[in-house]
Amino acid sequence: MKKEVRLLDHGLFEKPFMDSKARTRAVSTKEIAFGHLIGPLGLILIVNTIAALVEKFFTQQTGAMYGTANVNMIRIMGSRYEVVMTVAKILAVGMGLLNGWLVQHTHSKQGRLRPWYLIFGFCSIIIGALIFQFAGPNDLGEAYWYYFFFLLICYHTVGSSYFFVFKDTIVSLTSRNPSEKMRLKFVRQLCWTLISGILIGMMVSMVVLPMWLENDISGYPLLMIILSVIAIPLLLLEYFYTRERITEDVTQEYGDENKIPLKEQMKALFTNKYYVLLTIIVTVGSIVDNFKGGNVQYFYIKFLLGGADNPIMFTLYQVATGIPLGIGAFAIYPLAKKFGIKNVSIVGYICVLIGSVVGLLNPSNIPVAIAAGFLRQTGMLPNAYVFATLVCYAYDSVEHDSGYRLEGLLGPAIVLAVQTILTAPFAGGYESGILKLGFVDVQGITPNSDVLQFMTFAFYMFDIVASIIYIVLLPFVDIEKKLPQINEDLRERQKQIALSKGEEWIEPEEIARREREEADRIQEQNRIHDLEERCAKKGLDFETENRKYLEKQSRKKNRLGKR
Repeated sequence: MKKEVRLLDHGLFEKPFMDSKARTRAVSTKEIAFGHLIGPLGLILIVNTIAALVEKFFTQQTGAMYGTANVNMIRIMGSRYEVVMTVAKILAVGMGLLNGWLVQHTHSKQGRLRPWYLIFGFCSIIIGALIFQFAGPNDLGEAYWYYFFFLLICYHTVGSSYFFVFKDTIVSLTSRNPSEKMRLKFVRQLCWTLISGILIGMMVSMVVLPMWLENDISGYPLLMIILSVIAIPLLLLEYFYTRERITEDVTQEYGDENKIPLKEQMKALFTNKYYVLLTIIVTVGSIVDNFKGGNVQYFYIKFLLGGADNPIMFTLYQVATGIPLGIGAFAIYPLAKKFGIKNVSIVGYICVLIGSVVGLLNPSNIPVAIAAGFLRQTGMLPNAYVFATLVCYAYDSVEHDSGYRLEGLLGPAIVLAVQTILTAPFAGGYESGILKLGFVDVQGITPNSDVLQFMTFAFYMFDIVASIIYIVLLPFVDIEKKLPQINEDLRERQKQIALSKGEEWIEPEEIARREREEADRIQEQNRIHDLEERCAKKGLDFETENRKYLEKQSRKKNRLGKR
């Protein structure tokens, strides 16, 4: 008889000190703040900074090792980079399948995903600290590239693949409540887009790159070591303040949910129209992101908008295009709640389409380019903050139709692997393209007309095609209007399973109410204990001090009630 593989069902992750600090059925404010807003910044700092800098570093390192005159070697390095990136993406397919296998065979009280996130998270931090070492001219010669390309492949496999699995899935497994899911996804995207993408991204583009790394390639490893040290406590914070409530529920209701046959998983996924449509949309977005990489906007500002001669252009463009993502962060959530995620996303992509066409027709006109950038970023607000919630809803629909909760299992991992295969040929396409055209990023070197045309095309054309596809497909993703019935049916299913086992069924709202009352009771008990100690220490009358506190709370409550 074949022995069942059971990973992490004993050992470190079964120890009480590894338990989640999120202990209530309802998602608490502390869980939102620590687990979904602040904590995720740890690995975001590592993964996003490497993604933003690695291609720029590669072009600089190529120039530092071979100079500007060795055009033939520069073109060879462009071809090598394209091959390495393709290999990295193909290996990422295998890593994705491994991730699915690991999750499917994980039997831990900490959930399917969280234990592996902590393990792979530390791997990501180690890779981040090492990847830019030996920057600039060095004694390693050609052997250096084996070191760099090895770590680059490690980054795209071990270092980032599981990060994206967790990032895209944890919200779906945290709560069944649609409002909580939207709020959590918004908060995580707020962390991803506003804090990391704008504040950190603008800092890198406006300060770190032009004022430091552009002139001192040795700054790359120093920067990543600093970020790696910062990331460690943040990773631990995220781990301890997240919780897989849906995994716990499914395990309690159905037993070992991880034993779903692969054929049944694939059938459940691909017979659900919402999952299929959103998979297509996400794949298109991944192709665009893989081709454009992290250098497209930087080089566009530098060479099309005059940033090479006037560094203030980086600040001007970043501020103008960053305003929508900053201010809009606080407008898009209520708009999505009122008009629906699908509807605001369609309007957003129409803005992206218009802005991209205008920018493509006037790529070097600074006022027009900035206006186009402002419109494009305004249109990206739904994508940046709330669009991914639709994928969480799609998994609810899959569970409703099939009875299976599939996040993190082998079926979705295979889908992700196929997506990676489709996007792999586009990885590093921008950098390899400019290198093949003979351009190397060295101070004082300006691109020719062919390179400038390629930079313009890469910056705008991919977004035009993607926007059209989104605008055509999104009207069919009408899952939001069906969610109330889906959730009502899922709750009724839970209730009947509990009753069939002879268990008491308690409505989730009632459980949340009891938890709030118990938390209030403990808080009041602690307050009284602290007040008694303070009064005894300072010689105060407990009854008098307690009455003052209660009267103050009563006045505060009355003021709030009048508003």
